[in-house]
Amino acid sequence: MSDQQNAVELINLGKLFTGQKKEAWAVNQVNLQIKTGEFFSILGPSGCGKTTTLRMIAGFEQPTCGDILIEQTSIINKPPFHRPVNTVFQNYALFPHLNVWENIAFGLEMENLPKSTIQPRVNQALAQVQLSEMAKRYPRQLSGGQQQRVALARALVKQASVLLFDEPLGALDLKLRKEMQLELKHIQKRLGITFIYVTHDQEEALTMSDRIAVMYAGQVLQVGTPIEIYEEPQTKFVAEFIGETNFLMGRIVEQVNHHYKVLIDEKFPIIFDSQQDLPINQIVTLVIRPEKIDFAPNTNTNSDNILPGTIEEIVYIGTDTRYLIRLTASTRIILRQQNFRPNQVQKFTVNDPVNIHFPKDCIRAIAP
Repeated sequence: MSDQQNAVELINLGKLFTGQKKEAWAVNQVNLQIKTGEFFSILGPSGCGKTTTLRMIAGFEQPTCGDILIEQTSIINKPPFHRPVNTVFQNYALFPHLNVWENIAFGLEMENLPKSTIQPRVNQALAQVQLSEMAKRYPRQLSGGQQQRVALARALVKQASVLLFDEPLGALDLKLRKEMQLELKHIQKRLGITFIYVTHDQEEALTMSDRIAVMYAGQVLQVGTPIEIYEEPQTKFVAEFIGETNFLMGRIVEQVNHHYKVLIDEKFPIIFDSQQDLPINQIVTLVIRPEKIDFAPNTNTNSDNILPGTIEEIVYIGTDTRYLIRLTASTRIILRQQNFRPNQVQKFTVNDPVNIHFPKDCIRAIAP
């Protein structure tokens, strides 16, 4: 994707909100390059600035500083209706008194386009979202997923080069939301249109995106593919926000050619590899995903990264089982074991002593 041109580029983009008592940067010096034909998600908690960023691209908010380029052309001074973007909102805002075809055609009719132009474009948009047979139905006669597709068709019919999505699946129930995640992804790949998608749902972003920008407190902390964001978090916030994570704080006591030994609680040694330059005695936080940790046989206690512990809690989740294991009075760790078949599930009970193993290639060190 690196040889593609940018569909959207944000350059030092900022938005300062001024209240009665203080000023606050909702978006602070954001720089992003979004490729043509990319499904790009902006992910973060409420209040992190992701929706404000989207609204500035759409033209609904005026930036305090910076620039926005679409296909190498600045749009910073263009009103929303002159920008080659269209927005799909969480509340679909369909007109209840208009049928599906009329809802999709409404925007084109407001532009006073001739019927000879409107009709084929609406029909094409209906076909793109696979709703041609429902053109005469009214919104009340549609499911939530079908209404979402009508809202998408209404955006597609404008033939914008970039579609913006502001948490569009938030109002759907869990099962339908998961179905629509895959459906939106398939539609985007089929059409090749650039999607910029705002969400606070980590799993949604991982499922749908080509790349993700993780935002916090108005700033972009990390940009990468779903695998990079999950497997190689660069900050504690990213590691903690994306999925379940174990954090072990320790002190580096040995270093040879990027092979490190860290003491956890000045007691347990952990061996790992890192291309970072980490000095002796530096305090680091080790990031270890629960599914990367294994139970180890009691006979291999002399191997690297095998630690003794005691099971405090067992939760069966269906696809896997979650174990809370106490290593010391102050240190606990979560291990998740996939349940391949019932007869392969480890038969542990609370208070059982166990040994656990940390594969050294699954450990990442970040600043404490």
